[in-house]
Amino acid sequence: MTNRLRRDDSGTTLAELLIGMTIFTVLMAAVTTMAIGYHRVNAQSVARQDQIDATRTASERLTKVIRTAVKPSQLISCATSVCSDIDAFVSASTTSMKFYANLDNAGNTVGPRQVTYAFEATGTGVGRLVERVQRPDSSTPGSNGYSYCDATSAGASAACRSRMTSKVLAEGVRTDGPVPLFTYFDNAGAAMTPGTGGALTSAQIDQVLSIEFTLRVRSDDQNSTGPTTYIQRILLPNSQAVLRPGEDE
Repeated sequence: MTNRLRRDDSGTTLAELLIGMTIFTVLMAAVTTMAIGYHRVNAQSVARQDQIDATRTASERLTKVIRTAVKPSQLISCATSVCSDIDAFVSASTTSMKFYANLDNAGNTVGPRQVTYAFEATGTGVGRLVERVQRPDSSTPGSNGYSYCDATSAGASAACRSRMTSKVLAEGVRTDGPVPLFTYFDNAGAAMTPGTGGALTSAQIDQVLSIEFTLRVRSDDQNSTGPTTYIQRILLPNSQAVLRPGEDE
């Protein structure tokens, strides 16, 4: 009887203790690995969603403004042929564009804004997409149409600079991919081939009817697994904003 009690009270052996510690260590390692993996996946999902939100916001703004592209002669009665021949787009390239927009201009009380979208490099193949909106020097056009001061020059006056608003639509924009930022299509639906420097010629600008916007963004977040690509085709609602009479036939 005494011997049986002694065996029952002998406690945990060293081998049993080691086995228990081993099992506990394995379980803790598994739980830690799962927790780290969860936080990594969650951080990647947040970074990816931030990129999606950035590209969507930039695309919605750009689409809204481009659809207001207009020839100045659609807003005023031009007294000269020079005025009536002014196209909606001043310039267009694979990384930038400038055009007249009937934006915040109820009753043509201000005149068409001159809008610029441009990629500004901050490194090799990466930069930011910037929007600049400038109102004309006067709401009353001259014989050659509306005039706009150079608000980006170093010597621009305070009055001139006050007519322009600038904002960054997207950071971390990538241009090292196979597709350009802006692709232009004519009235036949064919993609235009830019000339020297990736810019369209005056004759090509006359034929622009739609624009495809391909925005690739990768944030500086270390959890980002790669760039997010957002593609939007923008059809100009008024073909006469870009096509001369007779060219849409």
